[in-house]
Amino acid sequence: MTTVPTTPAPSAHAGRATTRQNLLTIGLGWWLIAGMFTDGWAHNQFGETLETFFTPWHAAFYSGFLAVAGWCLLLASRGWREGRRGLRAFPDGYHLAALGVPIFALGGVGDLTWHTLLGIEVGIEALLSPTHLLLFTGAALIVASPLNAAWRSPEPRAARPAVRWAATLSATSLLAMTAFMHMYLWGLLTVPQGLGYVQTRGELAAILLTALILAAPPLLLLRRFTLPFGAAAVMYGVTNLGMTLMILPGNVRVPLLAVATGLLIDVWHALLRPSPGRPWHLRAFAFLLPLSVWVPYLGDAVWRAQTSLSLELWLGVAVMTALGGVALSALIVPAPLPPLEDAP
Repeated sequence: MTTVPTTPAPSAHAGRATTRQNLLTIGLGWWLIAGMFTDGWAHNQFGETLETFFTPWHAAFYSGFLAVAGWCLLLASRGWREGRRGLRAFPDGYHLAALGVPIFALGGVGDLTWHTLLGIEVGIEALLSPTHLLLFTGAALIVASPLNAAWRSPEPRAARPAVRWAATLSATSLLAMTAFMHMYLWGLLTVPQGLGYVQTRGELAAILLTALILAAPPLLLLRRFTLPFGAAAVMYGVTNLGMTLMILPGNVRVPLLAVATGLLIDVWHALLRPSPGRPWHLRAFAFLLPLSVWVPYLGDAVWRAQTSLSLELWLGVAVMTALGGVALSALIVPAPLPPLEDAP
């Protein structure tokens, strides 16, 4: 019977980025992401008063892109000098950046043209305009490259801590960017008021979507690596700090709660040791993962009298997030297929 290798085989056609190089890519990617969140803050604060493409916030955003793009192209130039051509000139896993850099550049040119001809978008239009979606796609491909490189490396599941942290921090970048693009539905900055069916329905739907977004990165990483302790706290803390500074500056409750619930998730991970080889432990972890976020968040809102939701409603939606985590884990790490015989 043929066995499937548990780790990817080394590529014979591309070099590998070192862990330090991956961490530098992540750091420069965070420059880009910080600029993106700063630009989002400016749109939220100033709205219709923004009248030009050439703002300090765009400067922070696009300078971050130039920095990380230049670094990725420098890595490719080293491969070129070693005789590799095309996508193979990039380090293994960095073909995502090779696609992301031109996509982002195209989005940047389109963004300048759009603003010049049609003006500055306001509100949700600024988030979902076609050129901004191109920028997001390109940036996401770039910041995902270190995760892809670590994933494709020959390291075992219990890889060196630096490798696992590089994968975690790259996943944090993706989580932060995804949260940014869903800021209008970010449930951790919405306290359901229970004022009516339509409003409550929308707020609880935002919680369910946010729960899936938060659960995806840890579960995806678990398919390949053992999470380092503190991974969930960093992913949730960094993401929600950025979201809070952008949307509700001065609110410390959400970032602190995100770190605390992340640490609780890290404890669950240490106790359960979930992995694809321990499916029941993985499903239990996937159940506890969102539950550990939303029971404290919604329970605290009830205790502080910030919501009039009944016990059945706020606790029920928390359990729904947990069930969603289990369903998501079944998609990311599905049950193994039985041996199948070829048809006669």
